[in-house]
Amino acid sequence: MNRTNEADIRVSVRNLWKIFGEGVGPDFPEKIEGLSKTEAQAAHNCVVALQDVSFDVADGETFVVMGLSGSGKSTLVRCVNRLIEPTVGTVSIDGEDVLGYTELELTEFRRKKTAMVFQQFGLLPHRTVLDNAAFGLEIQDVPHEERVARAMVVLDMVGLKGWEFYRPSALSGGMQQRVGLARALTSDPQIMLMDEPFSALDPLIRRDMQNELIRIQEAMHKTTIFITHDLTEAVKLGTRIAIMRDGAIIQLGTPEEIVANPVDDYVAEFTRDVRPSTVLTVGYLMEKQSDGTVVETPAPAGMAIGAELVAGQTVDEALSEQWSTPGKLAVKDEAGTLLGVIDREALLQAAFEQPSFEKNGNGTYTGGTNGSGGQAPTMEAQLPTAEELRLRESQLGILSRLNMPTIMALTLLFLAGLTAALIATIGTGESFPVDWGPGIASAVDDSIRWTTRTFAPFLDAISDTVLRMLLVLEDFLLWLPWLTVVAAMGLLSWRTVNGKIALFAMGSLVAMGLVGYWESAMETVALIIVAVILSIAIAIPIGILAARSNLVDGLIRPVLDLMQTMPAYVYLVPGIMLFGIGNVPAIFATVIYAVPPAIRLTNLGIRQVTPQVVEAAQSFGTTRRQLLLKVQLPMAIPTIMAGVNQTIMMALAMVVVASLVGAGGLGEDVLRALNRFKPGEALLGGLAIVALAIIVDRITQAWARERQAALSTEAK
Repeated sequence: MNRTNEADIRVSVRNLWKIFGEGVGPDFPEKIEGLSKTEAQAAHNCVVALQDVSFDVADGETFVVMGLSGSGKSTLVRCVNRLIEPTVGTVSIDGEDVLGYTELELTEFRRKKTAMVFQQFGLLPHRTVLDNAAFGLEIQDVPHEERVARAMVVLDMVGLKGWEFYRPSALSGGMQQRVGLARALTSDPQIMLMDEPFSALDPLIRRDMQNELIRIQEAMHKTTIFITHDLTEAVKLGTRIAIMRDGAIIQLGTPEEIVANPVDDYVAEFTRDVRPSTVLTVGYLMEKQSDGTVVETPAPAGMAIGAELVAGQTVDEALSEQWSTPGKLAVKDEAGTLLGVIDREALLQAAFEQPSFEKNGNGTYTGGTNGSGGQAPTMEAQLPTAEELRLRESQLGILSRLNMPTIMALTLLFLAGLTAALIATIGTGESFPVDWGPGIASAVDDSIRWTTRTFAPFLDAISDTVLRMLLVLEDFLLWLPWLTVVAAMGLLSWRTVNGKIALFAMGSLVAMGLVGYWESAMETVALIIVAVILSIAIAIPIGILAARSNLVDGLIRPVLDLMQTMPAYVYLVPGIMLFGIGNVPAIFATVIYAVPPAIRLTNLGIRQVTPQVVEAAQSFGTTRRQLLLKVQLPMAIPTIMAGVNQTIMMALAMVVVASLVGAGGLGEDVLRALNRFKPGEALLGGLAIVALAIIVDRITQAWARERQAALSTEAK
């Protein structure tokens, strides 16, 4: 393992393992000792993401981790700040074991010591560029004025001055990643974690961002762990590089060491397209004196007088300065101290001859040069062998190797055989041995009667509260002049949808008044508003609980299925038994019938929040409450609004049914007309209900679409 000066070490990782699978504990690495990644997966049904990883990162160093997809590099960087919990090992930051932190200590660690930049940006689409940049400080409860001032300075530093009040969707991909970089820098972390931040960008933009990072690093000297799969990028940015394969670090060294001496064909494949002269430095190639003393004047024989090179220069840079200078060249450090000499021929050889990789006695590859233009070994060793393929196939089982028609045919044969056996044994038309229906129905009746007697004061209080809300709202709507209501609805429709819907809304309301249904329409609107408010008050908390707990989600799903498939009339029965006849049992039945969509879509909306955004928020130290209120709920609003829309539609669908237990409004008018066989009046009442449904549907859908557009992160 390539070590740094212990006094300068900021990050120290030792014997780190991460194994995904059931029943994996700290002792699991011992169980898979000696097994390859494929063998461990086949034998124990687990995935070894990291195996025995150890390295140090010095203060101010840019430490690059690279490898192919699936090599474990992204898992590794997430183990540093515990976005992924390691299986076993230690991660020490400034001498403190991060894996031993409590939840509160981990939150503080993420807020103050680390910040992360992600490949997919992880920006909050509903916030401006300025708010995104200041997000880490907002999580820390830094005063608004201070966090805005600090964010403005950093946005200027990364070249986004003038874009502070745009949303991410207005920015290009490169500009969005600048916002991600600004968000990380605004928190002024001690350690930067960067997971392939530039890999999703176009080549030219990627180069600009690399140069931007180099410039910022020269100014701020942040300790950085940078993940990439591109060796050219790694060489350009990194002071040291760790190359990973199958969850393990197989080589760790400076860019020169990696390019000049790859340990095997896997590393050699990475270096094949890199010109050594752009990586190898003069200091790495120079011929040092055997006794380690400084070369004194007069200069050694053959040294060109006045010809000097700096040890940190690449071969290309050195040749551009001393192309025509013959003989040996002096090599000095930045302070001007003479370190040794190098032959111009060695520089030319490194610049123009292709590297060859020959396996030495200990099984590693030694980089040299020859004139044959040899290429690095291929990566055939990374392909699974025939034995590994047979091992994987043996784990699949018989059923997984059968196609669907075969499975269906076998299933039908089994059912036919079972049916024949049962007919031969007990015959046909045999009834069930017992009938539990009457007993269950009697138990339900008894439980409802017990509930009404036991909780009568509580039920009366609920009934009085709901009825008071309804009457206050009805009185208010009927008190308003009808022109005010029509104008307000028209203005709302025009503002949220368009002029056509505004004209339809105003025309429909005026038509209701002209046919004598104005009071009934306002009573219906009041009833629907109360029912929807109660439904949302119940649905949002339950939906949030279901989204954050798979157990709650599993428990309420069959209940919601039952509520949505049961006939609407059934809900009237418990409503009558609990609250009697009138508007309250009608609202009760409407709430039960209308609440499931809002619960389901609240749950769905929170669960569908982009994982990259959630991960980014967690990396900055959000608490569960902050994550919910600042990230998940704002981004779930379009889906939640779709649930509210469905709840309103279902509540309107209950208007006529609710009139069976004494609810007033348009439903009562329709029911009365039907009882008196007056289809004309019933048609007018039904059309009024439909008109209300259309108006509300268009308004809520338009608001949801506007919100969805605001959440778009697609670059312009």
